[in-house]
Amino acid sequence: MNLFCSIARKVGDARQLFEDGDKIMVRRGGSVARVRRPLAAALAAAGVWMAPLSTTALAGTIEEMAGRWSGWGSVQLENGQTEQVKCVATYFVEQAGAGVRQNLRCASSSYNINARADYLVKGGDVTGNWEELTHSAKGVIKGSLKEGDFKLAIDGDTFTAVLQMSSAPCQQSISISPNNLGVKRISIGLKKC
Repeated sequence: MNLFCSIARKVGDARQLFEDGDKIMVRRGGSVARVRRPLAAALAAAGVWMAPLSTTALAGTIEEMAGRWSGWGSVQLENGQTEQVKCVATYFVEQAGAGVRQNLRCASSSYNINARADYLVKGGDVTGNWEELTHSAKGVIKGSLKEGDFKLAIDGDTFTAVLQMSSAPCQQSISISPNNLGVKRISIGLKKC
């Protein structure tokens, strides 16, 4: 039932989800939609049941980020080597969803990431600061948040990076493409539920 609990979260608080044999039934106001389990799972995996995000919904999406997330990722170095890393991200949501503090730590036997960021979200605009402690890299963040997807540019004194982060209630993906840090790409998949 965990997958279907996540579907219930995605379809929103005004809707109810219940099971009827091999079908999933979603009640929305006075109407009921019946969807077979495989289709319900496919729709949930594709994120089809997520409602379009208004400004209020953006705050809801950000507030859902709060907590500890964990998972795995890979770091592709500029020399072609790839390192698998175990990652933990912790989010602290402040100012009624307008502020987010992110701590991201990833490690393998030979590579570490220890980054922190402070995001300020106003409408769909995102600004803030980013710092990677292991490599002594700091920068400012500018970008956007739309429908749970962060698209950010990080600009530091000695490097630049593009950070993309997609977040749903139970899973998140982070992709960082830095320049001048010896890393070509960092890809991370995290789960919270």
